[in-house]
Amino acid sequence: MAKFGARYPAFKPSGAEKGVVIGKLVAANLTVNLASGELYADDILAEQLSQFASGNVAMETDDMVDEVASVVYGCKVVDKTVTYNINDVAPRGGLAYYVPLRRSGTPGYKGIYYPQASASLGNDNTQTRGSSITFQTTNTAFTIFADEKGDWRETETLESADDAIAWINGKCDIETPEPPQPQNPPEGPEEPPEG
Repeated sequence: MAKFGARYPAFKPSGAEKGVVIGKLVAANLTVNLASGELYADDILAEQLSQFASGNVAMETDDMVDEVASVVYGCKVVDKTVTYNINDVAPRGGLAYYVPLRRSGTPGYKGIYYPQASASLGNDNTQTRGSSITFQTTNTAFTIFADEKGDWRETETLESADDAIAWINGKCDIETPEPPQPQNPPEGPEEPPEG
């Protein structure tokens, strides 16, 4: 399997009715932290165990609008002012995105979902414009927890990008806009009934 690209990051706080699309995904890098132990007996390794302890997803998006930041980080938005406070509590919730992939020359898509994730604001870098333009992105660090059943990650292979988006919309309760309806249906002569 070869993965390339990353798309459509979404987050839904636990207990919320609806989730949000975070922005356009630039990168999502998972680091898994394992609790491990070894037992040596008779001068050899007799037992070894490694279990999931936590995870970290370093996510980069092209942007994050203020209303989405309030959902993801727990900050306050009043009118057009965003206030980050030391007492802000980022909610835990479901985090999802998908990646395009190829298996033996056949395209596919893998949906990735973390049922319990909590965000913290990443570094915010700015740079003056010089002889070349450097784009800056929004960085968010998500801590990944196991849920009450011990599940910490779900993946599903899907056939199309539309299937992957629908899968994420279902996981994170993202409202999809209704397709626009034509204002005035085209008029034309009625076709005679067959027969």
